[in-house]
Amino acid sequence: MPSVEVDKKKRPRTTKDSVPKKKRITEPQSSKISALPEPTPESIIELEQQISSSTEYYNNLVYLNEYLDSEDSQVALLAATALFRSFARMLAAGLLSKPKSQSAGNAQETLTLWLRDRYQHFKRKLVSLLNSENAESALTSLTILVRLMKEESIHLAPTKGEYYFAKALFKRILHALLIQSDDELLLEFVEKYANKYDDLRYYFFHFSGLLANDAMADQSESHKTAFTTNLLSALYSIDNLPTEDAHLNEFWVELPEKNKQPVAKLSAQKAAFQDSWLAVLRLPLTGDQYKYILQIMHRKIVPHMNKPQTLMDFLTDSYDAGGATSLLALNALFSLMQMYNLDYPNFYTKLYALLDRNVMHVKYRSRFFRLLDLFLSSTHLPALLVASFIKRLSRLAISAPPSAIVIIIPFVYNLLKRHNTCNVLLQRVDTTDAEEDHRDPFVADETDPMKSGALDSSLWELATLQSHYHPNVAMLAKIISEPFHKPSYNIEDFMDHSYNTMLDAEFTKTIRNQPVIEYELPRTLFESGHEGDQAYLEGWDLC
Repeated sequence: MPSVEVDKKKRPRTTKDSVPKKKRITEPQSSKISALPEPTPESIIELEQQISSSTEYYNNLVYLNEYLDSEDSQVALLAATALFRSFARMLAAGLLSKPKSQSAGNAQETLTLWLRDRYQHFKRKLVSLLNSENAESALTSLTILVRLMKEESIHLAPTKGEYYFAKALFKRILHALLIQSDDELLLEFVEKYANKYDDLRYYFFHFSGLLANDAMADQSESHKTAFTTNLLSALYSIDNLPTEDAHLNEFWVELPEKNKQPVAKLSAQKAAFQDSWLAVLRLPLTGDQYKYILQIMHRKIVPHMNKPQTLMDFLTDSYDAGGATSLLALNALFSLMQMYNLDYPNFYTKLYALLDRNVMHVKYRSRFFRLLDLFLSSTHLPALLVASFIKRLSRLAISAPPSAIVIIIPFVYNLLKRHNTCNVLLQRVDTTDAEEDHRDPFVADETDPMKSGALDSSLWELATLQSHYHPNVAMLAKIISEPFHKPSYNIEDFMDHSYNTMLDAEFTKTIRNQPVIEYELPRTLFESGHEGDQAYLEGWDLC
């Protein structure tokens, strides 16, 4: 910015933002305010020093605020830093505290109101700079705003000595971060502050829930999408969650020794966490977001909620949705049923319905079988129920890919070892009329596992797999024809197989015995000169 020449004998023109003139005791002497200097590091430092030296130079706040709009990012950053230091000193001196009354003739109160107005202008500008394309400007603005939040919390408390947190400023900062086009600055805030300070994490959960409710009511679909994406990114990144009161010991704003605040109570932290996530679940989620939330719910959400039972409706709807969504809802739903004694009517009937051909091909197949193994682990389950699961799995193995079959066979073997009553499925001596007609008593399309007739059937499907084209499958299937002396299989050894892993195993397998091959290489495709050598070539003309 070019320098401006001013006649030193003339008083500079007072702008609408200039300090109001009431009494000499509180207003700066305008005659001592220099013309707006060229924005250099030296001039900015000089303006700041003048502000700290006398009230006569408070109009320098106006000049520094103007520098925030400079196209030179370094000038803007220096001005922001100078303003921060100036306002921090004023906060500490009580100059920005809200006056008890606003008397028209009180010059001190008039000055305070003017300073508070300049301060509000400064904060608005910093909030707008959070969306700057210049990463350094945005990050510096965030740092200053968070530090101002701390200064306000210390010096603007309505009652001296009582705990106070600058909630209004925090909410403005968080809202500005959540509506940005990307989440880079938001994740920076989470990493540096929310993950480190217990009070900032608490207020992040508290206000993100409120802002999520506001987003549902006020914002357009595009804003909702950006807001939801950013908020989920932040929630996924917050991993330093407390599990007991003793873990709450790091605060951005110091707490008083007496009167324990909610931010220092685990129950309050969990309540804020719960409110935030419940608000998120009401937002318009994409399919991928919905599925990922279900994936992490039993590990990262349910354990940190005050009342996980509030998720029951969400999980029930997800479980009833069918397909991959139902598979992903299983874990969290079963956790609630197990830990909080909640009831889901016909749980095993719904679980039985999930066993179809599609489950053999989804990417969550291994996850589903781990859960299925958990759900069927109880030895108190009815034999009819377990037999239905064994039979349906065996039927699915007929058309399943080899990578799925190698899970099913040891899985069924373990169920038979665990539930001896179902061993009748292996060898059935007596025959019924249905069996004489070569009909399987098992009703494959029956939705109720207690009525499928599985216990009257046999595992002919697994016997059929002994002739499977894949040698590993055929060899594994022979286990049902041998005495059950082998301990239960470790299902994890078979979970993550695919065509690639099975091919790699074949390629890297050590060959113990060399295969027999022709020891003399033939010179021609068909030998000639021998009697009858053309007998098998009738109807063919070799060119």
